[in-house]
Amino acid sequence: MISNADYQAAVAALRRARSVAMTTHVKPDADGLGSAAALRRWLLDAGKTVDVVVPTPVSEKYAFLDPDRDVKVAGRDVDLAALEPPDLIVIVDTAAWQQLEGVEPLVAESGAPVLAIDHHQTVDPLADIALVDTDAAATVVIVHRLLMQAGASIDEATAGYLFAGLVGDTDWFRLPNVSPETFRLAASLVEAGANPTEIHARLHLSDDLAKMRLWGRAVETLHPALDDRVMVMHLTRAMFRETGADVGDTENLINECMRVRGTKVGLMLVETEGEQVRVSLRCTPGLNVLKVAEQFDGGGHTRAAGARATGSLDHVEAQVLAAVEETLADAEEPENP
Repeated sequence: MISNADYQAAVAALRRARSVAMTTHVKPDADGLGSAAALRRWLLDAGKTVDVVVPTPVSEKYAFLDPDRDVKVAGRDVDLAALEPPDLIVIVDTAAWQQLEGVEPLVAESGAPVLAIDHHQTVDPLADIALVDTDAAATVVIVHRLLMQAGASIDEATAGYLFAGLVGDTDWFRLPNVSPETFRLAASLVEAGANPTEIHARLHLSDDLAKMRLWGRAVETLHPALDDRVMVMHLTRAMFRETGADVGDTENLINECMRVRGTKVGLMLVETEGEQVRVSLRCTPGLNVLKVAEQFDGGGHTRAAGARATGSLDHVEAQVLAAVEETLADAEEPENP
C-alpha cells in the first residue's frame, strides 16, 4: 500500500510544478490514457501547463479520452529535444524502462523530478516519487486516491476517464484484481456522471474492419503446445501489411488464446521491425507468467506479462515454451509433507 505521506509528497510536487510533461507506456490503453486525462484535467483547472506525450500512436477507439486531441506521439507529433523543459515528469501505468521505448529522453534527460503512478509489479528505479500499489485493480484507482488527497472535484468528464480505465484493466470486473473497493469506486464514478453504456460502446463497439481482419488471421494461427496446456498465436509483419491493421490493434487479442478449453497459458508472438518479437503471456490462477517474462527482461503482472525477444517466431516460441514448461512444472510439484 502507498502511505499518506507518499500521496502528500506527490500532491505537493504536482502543486509546485508550473509545467508538467506526462507519459504512459507503449500501446497506450484505457488505464494509461484515462489516468493521464483525469490528472491533466485537474492540472489544467489549476492553471498548469500540461503536455501529454506517448511513445506510440493511440487507437482511435480511445479518442474520447482525448477530446481536444492534445495527446502527442513522440517522434511523430513532437520532437522531444525541442520540448520546453517541464518542472515535473509524470509517468502513469508503468514504472519500467522497457515500456517507455521512444520517450526515454523525456524521462531521463529533462532534469526534472519524476513521479511514477502504477500498479504493475515491475518497478525500475526511475522515479523520485513512486506511487505503486500492485494490489490496485488499475492505475486509475491510485489516481483517484491522489485526486481525493488533493481535494479535487470529480466532475462528469473526470469520472468518465477514470471509469474507462477501471473497466479497461479489469475487463469489466471479471479479472481477479477486482475487489469490493473496485465496485465502490465504480459506483461513485457512475454517481459522478460516468456513463457505462456509452463507455462500453466506445471501447468495444467501435473497431474498424482492419482490426477485425487481423484478429481473424491471428486466430487461424492458434496451435496447442506442451500437451495442450499452452495455446500459441503468431502475428507476422505480413498480416499487418495485408489487413492494414497496426500493432495497437493487438490489444486484448491474447485473451482469445485463453478461450480454448483446458488452456493454462496463452502465448502471443508478434513480429516487429528487425528481428524483434513482442511476447505476451496470460495464465490461469495458480501460475506465474511474470517469472517467464522476466527471463527475457520483461515484466508485468503475475497472470499477465510481456517481453521482447530476438529471433524468428519459431525460435522465440521454442525459447519461451521452455521457460513456460518450467513454470508449469513448478506449479504442479506436490508440496513437501
